[in-house]
Parts: sequence; C-alpha cells; structure tokens
Amino acid sequence: MPIRRQGFEWEIADLGNLPPKRLADLENPQSIFVSGLGNATLKKRNRTGADQFIVIQYFGSTPGVWPSTGNNWVPGGYVNIDLESTSYFLHPDGTQSSGVSGTLAPYPIQPDYAPAFSQYLPVEIPPNTNWDIKYLISNALVDPSEAFLADVFTMNITGA
Repeated sequence: MPIRRQGFEWEIADLGNLPPKRLADLENPQSIFVSGLGNATLKKRNRTGADQFIVIQYFGSTPGVWPSTGNNWVPGGYVNIDLESTSYFLHPDGTQSSGVSGTLAPYPIQPDYAPAFSQYLPVEIPPNTNWDIKYLISNALVDPSEAFLADVFTMNITGA
C-alpha cells in the first residue's frame, strides 16, 4: 500500500468585494473544500476510495480570542471534521460542537501560540467514507461603527 503525505491550506480574505451575506455565512460552519469561499473550489464532496485510509495528523486555525474589536480584531476560528452525518468533535452530551479553536490548535504555530496537544490528535477516516472539514468564524462580522485607526508610519531620510 503506498503512503503519501499531503498538506492543504485554506485561505480566505475580505478584499472588500465579498457581499455581506457571504461574510455572514462564515458565522455558520463552511466547507474548506466546496463552499466556494476563499480557495474552496472543489465541485464535489470528499469520499475515500475502497482502498484509501486517511489519517489527519494536525490541523489548525488562525488563533484568536473572542470578542476582539476594532484594530485588535482577529478571527475566532473553529475547525471541525465531518465524517458521514456526524462531526468528529462533539460536546460531552453528544450535541454539535463548533470544533477546535485556533487558540487550542494554532496555524501557523507562533511563539505566542503553540499547540495545546502534547502529541498529534489523529483523526482516522476509513475507506468508503464521506468526509469534510468545516470552518466557523465566531466573529466574522465587525460592527461598522467601530473605530479603525490607520497606523501612521514616519520615516526620516538623511543624506550626506
């Protein structure tokens, strides 16, 4: 059986061209593969083949603390993995969870944010399984009345 290692990075940026409805969609779990947001451009769902077995060794999200406002805004991101009709990360009572926060499992790993897992947390996806990775931003929309201050940079140039 061949083995390969693969990585995937989902990126989304609001360049001012996303309609507010699409921004509001981010406050509900969205597929990082088929949602049409960011580089989620696949046209069909993920399904492991009869001879495939996937192990997700590490996943993460932009670390953020909710609520964050104004110039200090960072997305409060949560990642969850769907296997068939259920999510991998659930509340203790078995109800739907938002997933693992970016503060718990940060990406990229930074000096201020390190993974809370001492070892990787393997998520196993068996053969013939429909699966997806969903992302939720708990604070996708920021109140437009907040004060966003422009950073002011000054530069002194001296010549001889």
